[in-house]
This record gives sequence, C-alpha cells and structure tokens, in this order.
Amino acid sequence: MPAEASPSRELSSTSAVGLVLAGGAFLVIAGQLLRLRMRLRRERRGEADEH
Repeated sequence: MPAEASPSRELSSTSAVGLVLAGGAFLVIAGQLLRLRMRLRRERRGEADEH
C-alpha cells in the first residue's frame, strides 16, 4: 500500500509545481503581450488624434 501511495503523491506534487510554473510563465507572457498591445494602440491613437 505505501509503495503505491508514494509515487502518486510525488506525481501530484511535481505536477502541481509544474502547473504553478507554467501558470506563472503564462501570466508573465500574457502581461508582456497586453502591455505591448496597449503601448502600440496608444502610439497609434496619439498619431491619429491627440486623445
């Protein structure tokens, strides 16, 4: 029984860490893309009209 429970616990913990890391990386990339889009949109608006 313990031999069976141990690997599943390790797998769940490692997968949880992987999910956290992947989620963090996704949030960072998404934030960078949103910031870039906002900057481009702002620059285009600035050129088109002073608003």
